[in-house]
Amino acid sequence: MKKYVISLLIIASLVACSHNGEVNDKIDLSGNSIIVDVRTKAEYDQGHLKNSLNIPYDTIKEKIEGITTDKGDTIIVYCRSGRRSGIAKKVLEEIGYKNVINAGAYKELKKLEEEQQMQK
Repeated sequence: MKKYVISLLIIASLVACSHNGEVNDKIDLSGNSIIVDVRTKAEYDQGHLKNSLNIPYDTIKEKIEGITTDKGDTIIVYCRSGRRSGIAKKVLEEIGYKNVINAGAYKELKKLEEEQQMQK
């Protein structure tokens, strides 16, 4: 029984770690969505997506209405690994935003941004 529980915990950990946001070809980084980098200002200053705003995940509930009050706007959130953006997504959904995308890790999104710019 103990081995079974340990095996389940390992599998659950691997699944949780493998989910790194909802990054796919459907994410439009061209400016039609509100893109929010939920990392710290220091992380943001080291590099960020072209059209992104910096609102750290632990302040997003208080600051998002300064950006948009339209609960139907598409909001893309990202961070270093997808953990903080997952928290930000949950907070935004709890206060009524309906189209929030956890895009996961900055490095992966940066690649996507570059690909989308080359396709223009």
